[in-house]
Amino acid sequence: MSDKHELTNWEKIGMLAQVRQLHIGDVVTAHFFTKEGEISALRVSTKIIYHSQKDAHAWQGELANAINVHVPLVKVGCCSAQGWVIGFGSQPVMAHTHSGITHFKLEFQCKFQPKKPVDKRSQYDHVFPQAQHSYRQGTRVWHEPSGRCYRCKPWPFTEYCRNTAPQFEPGSGALW
Repeated sequence: MSDKHELTNWEKIGMLAQVRQLHIGDVVTAHFFTKEGEISALRVSTKIIYHSQKDAHAWQGELANAINVHVPLVKVGCCSAQGWVIGFGSQPVMAHTHSGITHFKLEFQCKFQPKKPVDKRSQYDHVFPQAQHSYRQGTRVWHEPSGRCYRCKPWPFTEYCRNTAPQFEPGSGALW
């Protein structure tokens, strides 16, 4: 059977084209859908258990191989005289025309979640030196150069907070 004839039985349902690096413990699952919904029996997953699998080209290749082996109605890669060949980078995902499969979706279950940066600025009353005359005991002052929040001390030190001399600047002044 020629390559041209073989390809007439297949239609492109998407691309396996991810540049996302994963971490050990992450799982990528391919879901396949018809017009009626997902065919859960065709789900294919790859779990990242080695450092060598973390790069996008590595886990994509493993997922593509798993799809080609375990889902006979779907193939990833290009059809050649030797069969379906998985290359490097973006790969077409093909479904057999009689399968009814219309598209696929990747789901990522990631163990490593980047920490959201804490916006410390929500924890202050003023940005130094704005409204310095209104600083009172307990007033929280954000000091941009040091990236820290300072609190005005109780009386008799409260007046230091309101003083505009450089030695009273929070974070750098000798008397703050």
